[in-house]
Amino acid sequence: AGNVIPPKATLLFDVELINIGNAPPTTNVFKEIDDNADKQLSREEVSEYLKKQMTAVEGQDSDELKNMLAENDKLVEEIFQHEDKDKNGFISHEEFSGPKHDEL
Repeated sequence: AGNVIPPKATLLFDVELINIGNAPPTTNVFKEIDDNADKQLSREEVSEYLKKQMTAVEGQDSDELKNMLAENDKLVEEIFQHEDKDKNGFISHEEFSGPKHDEL
């Protein structure tokens, strides 16, 4: 066939299905972050969740972890700029764009 596929050529692919399975259940991230279960996320709750996620990653050297933790406040502010639509200082359940309910 050569090194170049000519323009307007029709390519046919054979695909073999190996396995079909159920996806793992979606984690309710909103519920995980919302420590006090008030259905809104504060800056403190988001910050603590991010810190837990950062420290849970194995294989990071201490300098890399320190740098990530130092950037945590900046990351929280960026999240709130994007997610806090009504700018009231909290991310409501409706405003949250991540996974927020368990699949049935």
